[in-house]
Amino acid sequence: MNMPKLLVKFAMLATAVAVIIPSLGCKPEISDKDIVKLNVAQAREYIVRPPTTSIFESPLPGIWVDPRREPDFVLGHIPGAVNIPFSSVSSNWMFLEGYGPKIVYGDTYNDPLADAMSKTLMQYGLKDIYTLRGGLEAWTEANMELQKGAPPPLEKQRPPRRRPIRH
Repeated sequence: MNMPKLLVKFAMLATAVAVIIPSLGCKPEISDKDIVKLNVAQAREYIVRPPTTSIFESPLPGIWVDPRREPDFVLGHIPGAVNIPFSSVSSNWMFLEGYGPKIVYGDTYNDPLADAMSKTLMQYGLKDIYTLRGGLEAWTEANMELQKGAPPPLEKQRPPRRRPIRH
């Protein structure tokens, strides 16, 4: 076999490997397009009346997720929110598995911290991740109250157990 034919075959093999290998076992990349933003009224509805996919089971309760640092959380947060600082999401995201809608919020409109937290939770495989459009700024503009104080430990905030509807 002469050298040019060998080089052509090698180039074809290298191209095939370059095309096939990246597509094997790769997760789709999560981008800003995957973030679903809810306004204050929609978000409250998702928390109060979580959507369900079946009439035979009760919906899982929703939860507010605050990715800000604890000192910021203490100064004011949405009542009932759980504080999982973005810096500790890799060790605490599992806590959110037992909840239905998870609504992440930040301080302001298009808050990069809230968007990053939403995308990170999606990358961990959590479903029903939403982002509050406008964050705490929109919350207070809608005349909703803020709660102050330190968050209880995550272990004390476990979601209630899921129970089937009994007839």
